[in-house]
Amino acid sequence: MRRWVLAALTLFVTSAAAAPGQGVAILEVSAPPNMQGLASQMTRQLLEAAHAEGLKIVPPEEVETFLGPKNSLALKQCGPTPACLSARLADLPVNRAVIGMLARDESHYLVHLWLIALSPPGQVAEVDRAILIASRRLQSDVAAALPAFLRGEQEAKGTLVLDSSVPHADVTLDGEPAGQTPLTRLLKPGKHELRVSHSGFYPVQRLVTVNAGQTTRDVVRLLAIPGTEPLALALPPPPAPVPEPVASSGGFRVPVAGWVTLGATVAVAGAGAFLAVAAHNNQTELLSGYNPARNSYQGFRSQALTGQHQALWANVCFGIAGAGLITFGALTWIASASPGAPSASLGVGAGPQGAALSLSGSF
Repeated sequence: MRRWVLAALTLFVTSAAAAPGQGVAILEVSAPPNMQGLASQMTRQLLEAAHAEGLKIVPPEEVETFLGPKNSLALKQCGPTPACLSARLADLPVNRAVIGMLARDESHYLVHLWLIALSPPGQVAEVDRAILIASRRLQSDVAAALPAFLRGEQEAKGTLVLDSSVPHADVTLDGEPAGQTPLTRLLKPGKHELRVSHSGFYPVQRLVTVNAGQTTRDVVRLLAIPGTEPLALALPPPPAPVPEPVASSGGFRVPVAGWVTLGATVAVAGAGAFLAVAAHNNQTELLSGYNPARNSYQGFRSQALTGQHQALWANVCFGIAGAGLITFGALTWIASASPGAPSASLGVGAGPQGAALSLSGSF
């Protein structure tokens, strides 16, 4: 009893030196038994931030000593209810109280802080954060939010504007379905776990940071899975057909066989160019490892043989491409020189069912 009276006298003498009724009571942050250590650290953060803001503080141990065990237990059952806190703390020389709760789910720390006005009862400010456990930013994120919170400033949220290279991709935020792209969401400040997926494409999973009062824009690029057919995408309507030109006696005519030959020639030439570049890069790598003192190269025999094979096949492809060009020219000349020779036109279009290749004419 004597200890309680001395503590109460000390509390009233300390608060009398300050402006009456302008203090803040900081209550111990509540948490499950396995998170008591983190809750104690957060309580110390609150005390340090309140000291830095120049507030007159009644710390948790003095609140419990003044109220006694029975009233302290009843105070904990109030939660963030302003009327209940006001009634329990009415005899303390403070006009505000801070109450906090710390919990977690599978991937996040769940932080909730309230700044409560006692007279008249009401909520002044609130911090509600879901902080990724893997980010290890619990203390730093809470410390960044405390100064404005203790000053009574409401925490601003941030805006996430999300799009993807494939329209209507499914979006998951912090493990919860959020809709489809394009997407705009108002989120709590901090890092959020983002997952974007679409049938036929590799899903993308990463962290996105949202800052208070700011707009974060992000475009997720999805890559198609080889060997699968993605769902048909909505394409714009096909353009109006272009009237076919009236055939004239002059000019060049390309037969169907000529178009086929030209397409094969371009494909073979592209393969040859790829092999030539690969052979050149292989040779450059081998030459860069040449040692004049030993007259030797740093590399493997298999690497040299690979380069030779690539160069050989590149030459073969270029030869085939050359022959294809000659054939294309010959077929075009024969068709143009023959009156009334069959002609054909090639068209490419797109519609709701996908891309389309059309071939028309007389054969």
